[in-house]
Amino acid sequence: MRLALFALAACAAFAQSFYLKDGDRVVFFGDSITDQRLYTTFTETFTVTRFPKAKIGFVHSGWGGDRVGGGAGGGIAVRLDRDVLAYKPTVVTIMLGMNDGRVRAFDNQIFEIYSRGYRSLVDTLKKAPNPPRITAIQPSPYDDYAYPPRFPGGYNATLLKFSGFIADLAKQQGLSVADLNRPVTAMLSKAAATSSADAKKIIPDRVHPGASGHLIMAGALLNAWNAPSTVSRVEIDNAARRVAKYDNASVVNAVFGPRVTWTQTDDALPMPIDMADPIIALAVNSSDFIEKLNQQIVKVTGLSPGPHTLSIDGSEIATRTHTEWAQGVNIATLRTPMWEQATRVHALTVKRAGVHNTRWRSVEVPLATDGVDTAPAIRALDELDTQLAAKQRAAAQPVAHQFELAPGGSKFHSVFNGRDLTGWHISKTNHHGQTRGWVVDNGVITGTQDKPGHGGILLTDKRYKNFEVQLEINPDYSCDSGLFLRASEKGEAYQVMLDYLDGGSMGGVYGEKLQGLKGAFPNWMEWFKRGDWNHLRARIEGDVPRIQVWLNGIKITDWKDTENRLVGGATDGHIAVQVHAGNRWIPGGKHRFRNISVKELP
Repeated sequence: MRLALFALAACAAFAQSFYLKDGDRVVFFGDSITDQRLYTTFTETFTVTRFPKAKIGFVHSGWGGDRVGGGAGGGIAVRLDRDVLAYKPTVVTIMLGMNDGRVRAFDNQIFEIYSRGYRSLVDTLKKAPNPPRITAIQPSPYDDYAYPPRFPGGYNATLLKFSGFIADLAKQQGLSVADLNRPVTAMLSKAAATSSADAKKIIPDRVHPGASGHLIMAGALLNAWNAPSTVSRVEIDNAARRVAKYDNASVVNAVFGPRVTWTQTDDALPMPIDMADPIIALAVNSSDFIEKLNQQIVKVTGLSPGPHTLSIDGSEIATRTHTEWAQGVNIATLRTPMWEQATRVHALTVKRAGVHNTRWRSVEVPLATDGVDTAPAIRALDELDTQLAAKQRAAAQPVAHQFELAPGGSKFHSVFNGRDLTGWHISKTNHHGQTRGWVVDNGVITGTQDKPGHGGILLTDKRYKNFEVQLEINPDYSCDSGLFLRASEKGEAYQVMLDYLDGGSMGGVYGEKLQGLKGAFPNWMEWFKRGDWNHLRARIEGDVPRIQVWLNGIKITDWKDTENRLVGGATDGHIAVQVHAGNRWIPGGKHRFRNISVKELP
């Protein structure tokens, strides 16, 4: 009971210190950088996942090209009345300045226009019937760090002078202030020292950051709002056979010994950062985002010397030494079930923000003077927005997970050596053909038709029964392939579809030469990275097989057959990858596979 009360008290302390409160409505106001809806949706997702019990609303009201006097969306009076105050906000953030400085060296006359306009904007908000709390955001940077300045001193020096004015105004007017410039430029400098070429991709046009830069900007805003660093923290003393501590979480059913197991329910979710994206990883690793905002710690002392592997809900997460577990391991950026849950919440955040943008930018504003009744459409879109906000919160609610920390390393073992096809062979009896278009180069198996219409399959020499297989894939568009599970030499198999073509499916289930199978066709496009490497994991178990598939850490398929349909009632078989025959393959197209490993299951 004492620990449970401690966890509740810790959660309450987080909520009390955070700038946003239950019932708040936040309007993000600004120019095209706000209009990108990236730092704003990251901030929204953080809030929803870190405080899943709170009802906090968000409106994204950025308009490209805006200055303190307004822009293409109307003058500042129109913008504030229609796009801010109409939503009765309790909190408004303002980020303007990138366009106001006119991309030139500091000019005092231009600065006077900016400072007068900004003061007037703030005064208008403060004179509203129910004045909102205001967070004045110092402008995000113009990239004079990964790129050389265009003129002596660079344009960001101008923006920093605007930032100084905002900081002074915030003190005078009692506003909160967030610096979205210096934390990003510090990150850019470190990133450029690591990789000059990749650092340029963080703000590719020097003005509008990609997702990686916006994530750091969101972090700066959240830090200004005193956001908590802790997702959860669990400490287990295996030697004393006790759960020593848990913060922002609950732990029950702990079992101690060489293998430590427990049931854990976190009160929050980690920020869903895709560390498999090299540009996001570069930005995050060049910043303090993880340290300040994304700590989900598992600490276990009293383990036997050597490696120990953490699994959650039966899926391997990480292998670390007993010393590392004793020091505490941050699992926030790993592809855990909690990370997956948060990723799904963020997808809903983006959809909800998009619905509002349609309501505002495609209906309300452009049709305002056309003499048509837009009210029904606006009401319908507002209702859809409300439904999605409810789904966001529902998707963020705490879920119990089964943790296991077992001695030893990962149970996955590589079945592709990265050099040649040792351990694999081409089927000589597959109905798709016997293509010789299998090449190993630089750690990648590439499959293609060796002549038009001529495909085939590449099988492991070994047969498997219950197992997980994971690999990375990077297909050319319009290539039909598959990952065969329990395949016969002829290629009769349960197939995980890898059909990257019109009407295709990635991660669905299909019966290759199996009778009567009704497969699965999941929503995969939301999670697939086009033109890039994608991680795929598939699990098959049971004589009547259950097949589960994860794409880039997101479970997209959970399917069970009603009977075993393999030829002759087989319960094992080869693993294979396919080049489809016929015209379901673009001439010269390639399907690529790498880092293939298997874990056999009981």
